[in-house]
Amino acid sequence: MGTDGVSHDLLGLNDYLQVLRRRKWVVAATAVLIPLVAVLLSLQQQPLYKASADVLLSQQNLAAQLNGLPTTSNTFDQQRDAQTQAQLAMVPTVAQRVLKATGIKDRTPDELLGEASATASTDTNILTFSVTDPNPTLAMRLATSYAGQFTLFRRELDTASLERARTEVASRISVLKSSGEQSSALYADLVNKEQQLRTMEALETSNAFLVRSANDVVQVQPRPTRNGVLGLALGVVFGIMLAFLWEAVDTRLRSAEEISERLQLPLLARLPSPPKAIRNENGLVMLRDPTGIQAEAFRMLRTNLEFANLERGARTIMFTSAVEGEGKSTTVANLAIALARAGRHVILVDLDLRRPFINRFFAMNGHAGVTDVALGHVSLEEALMPVAITRPGPNGITATNGSGNGAHQKVDGILEVLPSGPPPPDAGEFVATNALASIIKQLRDRAEVVLIDAPPVLHVGDAMVMSAQVDGVIVVTRLKLLRRPLLRELRRVLDTSPAAKLGFVLTGADEEEGYGYGYGYSGYYMAPAPHPHDREKVS
Repeated sequence: MGTDGVSHDLLGLNDYLQVLRRRKWVVAATAVLIPLVAVLLSLQQQPLYKASADVLLSQQNLAAQLNGLPTTSNTFDQQRDAQTQAQLAMVPTVAQRVLKATGIKDRTPDELLGEASATASTDTNILTFSVTDPNPTLAMRLATSYAGQFTLFRRELDTASLERARTEVASRISVLKSSGEQSSALYADLVNKEQQLRTMEALETSNAFLVRSANDVVQVQPRPTRNGVLGLALGVVFGIMLAFLWEAVDTRLRSAEEISERLQLPLLARLPSPPKAIRNENGLVMLRDPTGIQAEAFRMLRTNLEFANLERGARTIMFTSAVEGEGKSTTVANLAIALARAGRHVILVDLDLRRPFINRFFAMNGHAGVTDVALGHVSLEEALMPVAITRPGPNGITATNGSGNGAHQKVDGILEVLPSGPPPPDAGEFVATNALASIIKQLRDRAEVVLIDAPPVLHVGDAMVMSAQVDGVIVVTRLKLLRRPLLRELRRVLDTSPAAKLGFVLTGADEEEGYGYGYGYSGYYMAPAPHPHDREKVS
């Protein structure tokens, strides 16, 4: 038990699957709700249509031509030039030309730019112009016009560049003429270049050509099918995240296996809740319904405890819990009866001095108890109260005349109860006295098994003080009362006890998730068992 409990918060694959099974309705709800909302919102959207037109960007580099350089360029330069052209297309000047060409007056250039886009291909020299509009016909007109106006805009820019270059060359030629250098090679080159520039101007050379007009449209919204599929994927992912978030903040415990892992203790028995009538009376199913499934669960606890205790040989066993209300007193009282029926000499001691319950179970309120013995008011022999153990006749029917096959038969076991007695002024100091230690030693010498009902360990320190005087400790737990922080604190406290930790008992097992699966309480427990103790009864 030296491993830190935090390590048990780490989840394995099976734990993840259990979380998803446990929170499946959260995942299902989000997987349905989010796509449903996405579809409904899509259906409320105004229809929008997108049209596209393509422009081919020439690989001829006008700047290189003007400077007499090679016009070829590498792929990187081409892609960079295409990106530059795409950005150049998305300027208000081009948008204004488009609006003027189409005769649209109810839209500003900025509004058109918000509906348009220019995208450069990564592996071709194609620049795609797209326009989105509620009117499909208008979308096609605008896209085609945008592509066309961009080619004209580029042509004008190129023409202006050629004119500036020609003017500069003509100026240099004029300078050479005035200096009488008409026969020089430089003069001849400049004259040749001027002629080329005049030819290019006449041809209206451009690097952009419209190659595909917008002849069809694609509806971009609403798209309920696509949005529904995306919503489903998002809903599943969000649902899973929400499920694990919920699991992280939910500190409830789900199963006996989780308690066993976190406490590092074996499970001795799952005890289903007794019927309401018995629970309201005293909770002792071994008295009221010795052949029921709850009584069989206590017999299983008895058997498992004997196996768990084979090597340790613990004879004084303290029962405790984390908090009150987990069924500690009911469990130890029923187990005492089950052990006595199996032929053991059992002494049941009520040392929950602040809230004694054993007295009530056996109608011993006001009787002398352990505190009286410690103070010397009565002897231990006088304080011990025997409880008669009998077996019922055939089919569990108890006879009243003491004769015949249906009569009681006294068993070999002995059950004695040592009540708590009057509450001491300071229970914490009382449990640390030598007098109590002496009483426990005497009880150990007197009986085969001494079962002690101790207070919850997280409420007061009495139980941990007592644990130094016993051979073993059993913890009683209940899922609906425990939380993970309480369980961590319980384990920390148990680690300080020198007594052997024999295991834990789960009460209210019918509250456990998956209860009954694989255990067969209602079928197996109700079947007649072969050993004679299954027909015993306490009177």
